[in-house]
Amino acid sequence: LPIAARVLSRQEQPDLSFEMFFTHILAHELMHGLGPHVITVGGRQTSARQELKDVYSSIEEAKADITGLFALQYMMENAAEMHLGSVLPADDAAERQLYITYLASAFRSLRFGLNDAHGKGMAVQFNYLTDEGAFVERPDGTFAVDVPKMKTAVRDLTHDLLTLEATGDYDGARRLTGNTLILLVNNMGS
Repeated sequence: LPIAARVLSRQEQPDLSFEMFFTHILAHELMHGLGPHVITVGGRQTSARQELKDVYSSIEEAKADITGLFALQYMMENAAEMHLGSVLPADDAAERQLYITYLASAFRSLRFGLNDAHGKGMAVQFNYLTDEGAFVERPDGTFAVDVPKMKTAVRDLTHDLLTLEATGDYDGARRLTGNTLILLVNNMGS
């Protein structure tokens, strides 16, 4: 069976959208440029890459994913003022498609494994979103999205990841990524 058929209920499978998948991937790539390129830590100029060391790539991939969602969420909420109606659907159905497609895509990325920056970055996001109640495991083993909690969790994780990079907080980044395997296994019902 395709991965979406195993992780989403039959009711949610129709919300999968190639357009939303593609749009989020585009937003992800654009968001790699978000954040300061030069930071000051301990009075010296450096970069997030230098300060976050071995966890930088995972944090950066998580940041690009979640800030891409945040940007799309913002554009959907402000589509009329931004005159985006002809290029970005912004109703409740489109919002639901975005989040359901992202959830299914999370499992695709997790298949890369925790030794891959995309896989580990997604594990960070999956754990955070599950802990915040945005991703909900059902008794039958499928997953659902709680849209109001998703919006809040996306905003909060965006803040946290951008702050880690902007401050070069290696210890905070290690804490966020350090127990990823344990948390992921626990969140998936071990």
